[in-house]
Amino acid sequence: MDNTLEQEIRAALKDSHLSCAIAWEIAKKHRINRLSMGEAVDMLGVRIVDCQLGCFGVRKATHGDLVNVKLNASLAQEIQRSLSDDGILHCAIACKIAQRAGVTPKEVGDAATLMHVHIGNCQLGCF
Repeated sequence: MDNTLEQEIRAALKDSHLSCAIAWEIAKKHRINRLSMGEAVDMLGVRIVDCQLGCFGVRKATHGDLVNVKLNASLAQEIQRSLSDDGILHCAIACKIAQRAGVTPKEVGDAATLMHVHIGNCQLGCF
């Protein structure tokens, strides 16, 4: 691992953890793919937190947390159309949906949670 990459990862830690969004930024800055970034973080024994889709973090949204959240029908349709053959919404696809729909990745993650859709294939390799 490049020494400057390691230094930047360590400098970005908050409470000994690295946020998903910061990991993406560091990967982009160092021109490495996100999976390689996840591997570098693993090598340092650092835990990635605060998934932009809400899949993991200090506290993950649960179905009960979303009781009063209304599911956007067009977003739900886009998610349904984008599922893999095994019914999983891939992280990269979820992020593209958010960008196209003009919503945050977390809103896509919450919609997937409401739909009981599993999100998989994390771009950082976390899940």
